[in-house]
Amino acid sequence: MQPEPASAPVDKPLACDESHWLPGEASTRRYARLVRLHRYDLPSAVAMVFARGTAPDEVRRVERSTRLLARAGLPVPVIYDSDPQRGWILQEDLGDVSLAAALGAGQPADELYAEALGLLPRVAALGVLDTSPAPPLDAARLRRELDLFVTTALALDGPPGAGLQRDLEQLVEACCATPLVLCHRDYHARNLLWHGGRLRVIDHQDALPGPASYDTVSLAYDPYVDLPDALRDRLADAVEGRVPVAVQRLCKAIGTYAGKGGAWRAWIAPAARQARRLLREARPVLPVLDAALAPLAVARP
Repeated sequence: MQPEPASAPVDKPLACDESHWLPGEASTRRYARLVRLHRYDLPSAVAMVFARGTAPDEVRRVERSTRLLARAGLPVPVIYDSDPQRGWILQEDLGDVSLAAALGAGQPADELYAEALGLLPRVAALGVLDTSPAPPLDAARLRRELDLFVTTALALDGPPGAGLQRDLEQLVEACCATPLVLCHRDYHARNLLWHGGRLRVIDHQDALPGPASYDTVSLAYDPYVDLPDALRDRLADAVEGRVPVAVQRLCKAIGTYAGKGGAWRAWIAPAARQARRLLREARPVLPVLDAALAPLAVARP
């Protein structure tokens, strides 16, 4: 990074020749690609822009989480600069080729997924970060996520009936039978970018402890990509708690998609179909949850 030229306005540190907003995900943060920055010796970079009114400590927390993961050997974006008071972080531009796009361009799926899964032990080994949101993905939090699924995706006005209540409780109990490790929490094909001949990890700022299989099943049963079911099962075959954790994760995602609405609703049906397929293996059997997912599996956006 070069010192600031005398001609660069100190009140416009992100001044550049071109800027383009990048497609948003579920976060309230927005991202912009900045081209030919005036203050920095960079051909391009990405600005993470926080919502107006975000506390400076939250910006510092996000920055620190990135630096801690980088120190542990995770291929996260390099951070160039930040301004917690103004609510932005300037980081490395990793391009636009996600794992999903790389698959579409003909990159071998087995190699890409082997690389992606190979990164997870480095995350899990950290155990916990002082930047992790609270609480962890424990029974209470997993159940709250399922409550969101009930209210947004199933559109129930009141609490679930006794049968669904029992199935959800049994699902959470099965998820919590595995130990907690540090999880990326949103590990899927849109949050892995193919850059410089390797995968890079983004959207990792909310890494927190969760079931040991959480990131693996998040990647394996990701509704954003069209994979053979046999490959999905093979990717997650060795992890403990594969079925219940994957079903909970998919239901949580369905609740998020339904709550956001619009284009997000396109992912409800593939996620529900995958959850129902996995429920055929669930022990104990969860028939009421399966029935609740049935109409979602054929729903149109």
